Amino acid sequence: METYKVKSINVARVETLTFGSKTFESALLKSPITEEMVVTKTGLASDEQTPEHHGGTEKALCLYPYDHHDFWRDWMSMKEGESMFGENLTTEGLLERDTFIGDQFQFGEAVIQVTEPRQPCFKIAAKYDKPELIVRMRDSGYTGFYFRVLKEGTVKPGDDLKLIQRDPAGVTVQHVNELLFAKKPTKEQYERVLSAQALSKTLRPKLEKKLSALH
Repeated sequence: METYKVKSINVARVETLTFGSKTFESALLKSPITEEMVVTKTGLASDEQTPEHHGGTEKALCLYPYDHHDFWRDWMSMKEGESMFGENLTTEGLLERDTFIGDQFQFGEAVIQVTEPRQPCFKIAAKYDKPELIVRMRDSGYTGFYFRVLKEGTVKPGDDLKLIQRDPAGVTVQHVNELLFAKKPTKEQYERVLSAQALSKTLRPKLEKKLSALH
């Protein structure tokens, strides 16, 4: 099975942030950890989340591929080494188009499972003063994605993600993004995505409701 490099494991506390005219509570400004840390069912022990958009057991950890940095670097100002979009895991080689909902990874002592794409929100647009960032993220499909924690344990800098089980449904994160961002999603798209039994328990009922409305 494949192993993917984790460039950094990032955490932050919720604080009041102001970017331009916008002020909000967020743990967006994450920094890399430098020592061992416990991963629980709700995420990294020293990380906080604002539950209206992130967090809970279905979104315990957020990953963003470092592979997409060149796409953004040419368009906006970035600081090398930072958690660009407030992700917990900055990785190399693990992309939305190749990762299945339900894929399981060994991460240090923990085992984590892909649940759904990360949905772009106004906070990251405000951070970079780029209102069009949300649309650009949707159009590119470079969203990153979330994990649930199947087995709690400790992790430390240098621990990589080791793929230990591929989900049999074969529904990629990109497939879910294409459904969520489609102007006129089809019944077949909904059915394909919903065939992934590991799909987030928070996203599934929303998609089931929309599918029912098509009938």
